[in-house]
Amino acid sequence: MFLGFLVVWMVKRKMLAVDERLAEQLAKVARDRGQTLYSLVNEILEQALKVYEMGLSSLKQLVNERCVVEAARGAGFVLTVKTLWFDALERAFNAGDQRSILERWRETGEWYGKYFLVKEENPVVGLRDLMCNLMWGTSEFAMDVDEKGGEIRCLDASFPSSYTELLSAFLEGAMEALGYECTDKDVSKGAMRVKIRVKGEGG
Repeated sequence: MFLGFLVVWMVKRKMLAVDERLAEQLAKVARDRGQTLYSLVNEILEQALKVYEMGLSSLKQLVNERCVVEAARGAGFVLTVKTLWFDALERAFNAGDQRSILERWRETGEWYGKYFLVKEENPVVGLRDLMCNLMWGTSEFAMDVDEKGGEIRCLDASFPSSYTELLSAFLEGAMEALGYECTDKDVSKGAMRVKIRVKGEGG
């Protein structure tokens, strides 16, 4: 029985402690892993220090990003080399039926919108978090969307025209599935701005 908290250690009269509920959970994890509570706590603290040394703001940020990566993997996303991906897209887009390719990306976006409707309590936030984390290295990517509508912006000089257009089609399809419609958009090489509103809302 823990008396309100677990004393981790004392250093120069400074005490580190955790809530009783967390202490009991830590003790259970240690037992399940065949570790002592001492070794488990030290392992956790060591990894926490590495997170801060990496420049991340918190363990929560790291865990959230890991959850997003797992969600992306579960949804069928894959990692690839950006330059090769852009080159393949550009060649296929310019050599093929652009209308059908755009429609395919839009349909895929609709599927992912429906996926998040089923998987997430707040599907717009789930989609936003996934996209923001997958668009690492992008100069700017933002989904400022609420229950009435909003705007999706993307800016990156490295994006070819084909990818910018296809990404726009994907996101339009996803938002369509989530109950929104596009009211205006401006898409060019490396720059995209899509304005959306809830379906049926006039104005």
